[in-house]
Amino acid sequence: MNVPLTCPITAVAPLLPHSGRMVLLDSITDYGEQHLTATATVGPDHILLQNNRLPCFLGMEIMAQGIGALTGCHARNAGRPVRLGFLLGTRKLDLFADSIPVHTRLLVKVRESVMDATGFGVFDCSLYWTDAPENEKHTLPADGLLAQASLNVYSPHQNNQDNQAV
Repeated sequence: MNVPLTCPITAVAPLLPHSGRMVLLDSITDYGEQHLTATATVGPDHILLQNNRLPCFLGMEIMAQGIGALTGCHARNAGRPVRLGFLLGTRKLDLFADSIPVHTRLLVKVRESVMDATGFGVFDCSLYWTDAPENEKHTLPADGLLAQASLNVYSPHQNNQDNQAV
């Protein structure tokens, strides 16, 4: 039997079907059956930067990786391999900033809303900033909320052994 992962989890890459610079999460600070909280940093070499800033709409990829990390935690705890998942789209996307400056620390929260037996799921997600360069804080929402969305995801079954999404 596998020993369940305990937080904080700083080795996030093994829980995602990504590698190298495409791993956008720094750590997982909390997770459970239907939720996960993680941190991320917008570094100067962040793969999604445009004009030295992260467009807020690309925060969807960070939120999607939160979903993938949750599924990866469950797979790892069950002794299964991490599976590939797909971000199908979003609904109810609300953006509260245009872009996010380099050196901003982020907090991502995901919560399962719907999961079906085919591998389709919907997750309610939010992205917050927790720290930013002093000269950039005025460009960010005072309450910290950068984006929230319901993300539609899909993870095809492999040998019909499990029914988890991304």
